[in-house]
Amino acid sequence: MKKVTLKNPFGGMTQWLYQRFTAFFMIFYFLIIAFYTLTEPFTFETWNYFMSSLTMRITTMAFFFLMIIHAWIGVQHVTDDYIKPVLLKWSINTIFLIITLAQMVYLPYCLLGHFHA
Repeated sequence: MKKVTLKNPFGGMTQWLYQRFTAFFMIFYFLIIAFYTLTEPFTFETWNYFMSSLTMRITTMAFFFLMIIHAWIGVQHVTDDYIKPVLLKWSINTIFLIITLAQMVYLPYCLLGHFHA
């Protein structure tokens, strides 16, 4: 019976697919940004207008969440491949997990702002 863990919930192929999907989304996001910067005059006002729309804020938030997932899978593989002491590997993964969870909690506040009733 296969052991289910946080790192390997569905198997190696699923992680590979997650990495490819997140990479595809990040490239697509960068292409949107590049297209906008190349077709519009690059001033604070135009950039602020472009990035302040709810669609772009949600897309940017999705970009950062997917980047964190992409990085999490990558760090897991790097620590498995190159760090042999279990305690050091566990420490690095735990520190990285805490930092990324803090970023995921704070990110919506930064991008969506605080809402007043």
